[in-house]
This record gives sequence, C-alpha cells and structure tokens, in this order.
Amino acid sequence: MLKDYLSVAQDALRTQKELYQVKEQRLALALDEYVRLNDAYKEKSSSRTSLFSGSSSSTKYDPDILKAEISTTRLRVRLFSLWFLIE
Repeated sequence: MLKDYLSVAQDALRTQKELYQVKEQRLALALDEYVRLNDAYKEKSSSRTSLFSGSSSSTKYDPDILKAEISTTRLRVRLFSLWFLIE
C-alpha cells in the first residue's frame, strides 16, 4: 500500500515538474514578446516625437494624451498577462 502511495506521489510530482517547465517556457516566450513590443513602442514613440518635433511643446506633453497612452498600454499589458494565464 505504501508503494502504491509513493508511486502515485512520484507520478504527481513528475506531472507538476512538467507543468512547471511548460510554464517556464511560456514565461520566456512572454518575456521575449514583451521585449519585442517594448522595443517597437519605443521606436514608434521616438518616430512620433520626431514627427511632432515641429509642433508646440504643449501638444507634445499634453497630460490628457499621455494619460490616454498610459491607460491603453496598461490595458494591453493586462490583456497580454490574461492571455498568458489562459494558455
């Protein structure tokens, strides 16, 4: 009976290790995707800044526009993290 219990426990442990490895791989993929998106965002921001460099500084640093961009970015990160949890 003890052998059966230990066998089942070992199987459960192997399964948990496999799940952990899969989640580690998903995390690595998610981090790679985050870095890629962050780089793309920085590139887009710098190109947008250069496009607006001739405009007034009040438009460039408009608090409402910045808040909207931050809110949108946070929403995208939340959706991405939910997607990661579901997968």
